[in-house]
Amino acid sequence: MTLTATFRTRLANIDAAVLRGSGPEAAELRRSLLEGSRIAVIEPGYVSKRFVYERAAALGVELVLVGDSRSWARTLVDEGVAARFLGADPSGEPGPAADAVLAALGDEANLLDGVVTFWEDAVPAAARIAAALGLPGIPPAAADSARSKLRTLEASRDAGLPTPRFMELDDASSLRDAARHVGFPAVIKPVFGAEALGCLRVDDVQSLEAGYARVAALITPELNAIFRQGCDLLLEEYLDGTEFDVDILLSGGECVFSAVSENWPTDEPYFVETGMHSPSAHAPDRLEAMTELCVRTALALGLRDGVLHAEAKDTSRGPRLLEINARLGGGVIAEIHRLVTGIDLVEQQFLVAVGLPVAPAAYPFPACGVATVFLHASRSGTLGHRRFFDHLADDPCVIQREVPVGAGEEVTAAADGFPTVIGELTVRAGDVAEARARAQAIVDALRIPYDG
Repeated sequence: MTLTATFRTRLANIDAAVLRGSGPEAAELRRSLLEGSRIAVIEPGYVSKRFVYERAAALGVELVLVGDSRSWARTLVDEGVAARFLGADPSGEPGPAADAVLAALGDEANLLDGVVTFWEDAVPAAARIAAALGLPGIPPAAADSARSKLRTLEASRDAGLPTPRFMELDDASSLRDAARHVGFPAVIKPVFGAEALGCLRVDDVQSLEAGYARVAALITPELNAIFRQGCDLLLEEYLDGTEFDVDILLSGGECVFSAVSENWPTDEPYFVETGMHSPSAHAPDRLEAMTELCVRTALALGLRDGVLHAEAKDTSRGPRLLEINARLGGGVIAEIHRLVTGIDLVEQQFLVAVGLPVAPAAYPFPACGVATVFLHASRSGTLGHRRFFDHLADDPCVIQREVPVGAGEEVTAAADGFPTVIGELTVRAGDVAEARARAQAIVDALRIPYDG
């Protein structure tokens, strides 16, 4: 991994073995080296990612935020969290997006020690920006492969890893060939999707044909800007078993940390998240096998450094990967792992961004249990207001309470289509059972306001 002249100078008189250590002395040394570094964040994302940038500021990182000129993150400069905000659009086709960001950076590019993104849409562009500036980063080809579910499946298959059957859907005329190859049940998936948008279970040719028409009409850049990178679809073998989030930290091609969260069953035929908890009580050897598969897939894609987020299932035939993201997991996942394991993945990602080695030491045992509930709209209409979590503001057990839709915004219940997530609630307790019970009690007492 390339280091800037700044960091080569800082490291000149430091014992490399000490720097790579896993003890508190080495961790503090790495933090001291990170302090004062200047790092560009490509597309700050939702306001829920504020904690990432506040943590960077606490670590002494000088942030240069690059994103849509209307972004909420512009205020972080006035608040002293970020050093600069530069307007540029890093979404869409990666090449032009990277060129736009580089143009916006101008002479600022010469002052940077690293480039990073925490936003899925911007992963390919961020990789190209880092490469153009000679800074540490994900190889662009690896970023492109991870961004595409089709390329990920192809890389997994070509590496000889256990891979679900799949086939790209060129158009409606390819459906019957895909059905014969993949079989039923199966899942229609957008190649460049996220958050299970457009993912739909189908059980026969008739539901495949109807589902294809429905999903193809749904996934547009107007629905979500992520589809500016493509609206291609694929058909993938349906996988039984429990789903997990697997977060891994790679350093020089070695997995130096991993953590697994267990997802709750979804309301099929849709795959929108309903909840998750950590730590998982699943069989340790099964979790280890699943983590190993995720690491091997990441290496097959060409990923060697950084925080990665994977989703996988432990099926009746063993572990199978669903997807892998070449960035930190979204939502509150980093905070969950910090509370349960003691490892701050935000800090680790910024260390990687400047080319420093990482070797975090987790707690020997989980420090607590955490449960997250994703509230789906129980009826279709419009959301009356966003204040239904406000009474939880002073609850020390509640570590997240987000309402990702606006007042008056249309929402959809599962009975009428792809369900809308109207709230995210995360609760901490002594163990998972207690955390789930507390979260459920809060949800049961909620009164969600719907109009229409």
